[in-house]
Amino acid sequence: MKRTGKKKPAGGWLHQQFLGRIATAGMLFMAVVGCALGFMVRGLSVFDGPAGTLASWVATGATVLALGLFYAYCRSVDASWGAGLAAEQQIGDFIDHAVAQRGCAVAHDVKEALGGQGNVDHVVMTPAGIWVVETKSGWLCKKWFPSALGQVSKNVRRVRCHLKTSLPVRGALVIADRDHDSFEAQYDGNGEPVQAFGAKKFWRVLREECEQAGADAQSPEMERVERAVWNLGSTGHLES
Repeated sequence: MKRTGKKKPAGGWLHQQFLGRIATAGMLFMAVVGCALGFMVRGLSVFDGPAGTLASWVATGATVLALGLFYAYCRSVDASWGAGLAAEQQIGDFIDHAVAQRGCAVAHDVKEALGGQGNVDHVVMTPAGIWVVETKSGWLCKKWFPSALGQVSKNVRRVRCHLKTSLPVRGALVIADRDHDSFEAQYDGNGEPVQAFGAKKFWRVLREECEQAGADAQSPEMERVERAVWNLGSTGHLES
């Protein structure tokens, strides 16, 4: 099988959101600065004397305030999105390394299987079946953990429907926190079993599955699904 087309990187969706917010804030900042500078250099006589001095001070203060708000906004965006982006990229690297052989496939930042509603961080095929993976940068509190499990189970159902396969499609919640590297447990995600893993534990699970006997002997169904998974993560198409 020949693979063509540029693969989308892990964390691509978060990266786009991050850049979009920074670009929007930057344009607003430039608009404020432009208005302030224009106000300062207007040559109308009404701005002569004390009125002009006051207007200049107000415009300068507005510019400084806009700069401070832009800096604070960039810091907040980096704090809220940067950890998640780093986690997705880290898990993506683990997955790529684990499944780099025939009979396996991986797609990052998958939107096509969800009908444009959100994204799946990673879809991974091994000889044992398909993993639908959601990554988190750290352990979730009790308030948000059930929501994450529900999201994984919803994504599993959508990917299963999209691939139309009888192969096992399983949900994985992978925690990129080093304190949970060896963690493994199973939870119920609204009727769909979801496995939670530490990053290194999940890497070892993938390696073991890829090394299963018979990994080189693919059925027509496995070949079809492998091609479909690679297509999910590619901006081009696969050629048989």
